[in-house]
Amino acid sequence: MARLRVPPCWLAAALLALSSLPALAQPAEGCPPFTAAANRAPHYPPPELWRLLGYVINVIIDTDACGLVDAARVEQGSGVAVLDAAALAAARAWTVPPAHRGQPRYRLPFAFEPLPEAIPAQAGRRPRDPFFDERRSGRVPMPALDADGTLPGYIADPYPIGFLVIPEAIATIGPLALFRRYGGQANFWLHDEEGLSLFQLEGAMMVRNRLVSDGRHRFVVTSVLCGSDLDACRQSLATLRASRGRQRPQAVAVATP
Repeated sequence: MARLRVPPCWLAAALLALSSLPALAQPAEGCPPFTAAANRAPHYPPPELWRLLGYVINVIIDTDACGLVDAARVEQGSGVAVLDAAALAAARAWTVPPAHRGQPRYRLPFAFEPLPEAIPAQAGRRPRDPFFDERRSGRVPMPALDADGTLPGYIADPYPIGFLVIPEAIATIGPLALFRRYGGQANFWLHDEEGLSLFQLEGAMMVRNRLVSDGRHRFVVTSVLCGSDLDACRQSLATLRASRGRQRPQAVAVATP
């Protein structure tokens, strides 16, 4: 499974948050040995990577005198239940380092980023199909928000995937993309003139998840390329639509003069 990408100083940042609170008491005697490696960051679940967006989740933990977690709750959630649950599970396994014990309550920030590592931009290195300019604009009208401020997890891309057959897609994007495999799914991360895309190949179809904007919000649209077995592809597409959770669009940052 892919780990979430965290800042190099993630652990130090968490300790800074802890050390900003004055110690109230010395750590209790008889506590189990502390191992920093046990305080692990959670994973960005592979089935949710299509979201292509980063999230910061703050978890509040209540601890005992040995720094072990008694209770945890999400203070600032992501709007994605699976990610919030991953952050909670990681926080519950946390142990406050001895040097920072003495408080009953702490805040732990977890930064979820979908990309396994930085992806260099690939410009002018693949053929341009008739819809290249439309996709390159990165603009797509956003559907109406639901009452809770979310969108469907599967929003059909108004423009085609950009390839005619799966072998052509693999041969073209393979040398340019960052490749990762999760179980039976092959993931190709591509950053080019069309922005950021995640091509996912599994079974009878290739799925393209594309990060787009309506000028005010960012969200993900999806297109599909079927293999030779059309019936299997239709079934896989129906399963994909049904399995995707809702997505919450993120506001586009406005540059200040």
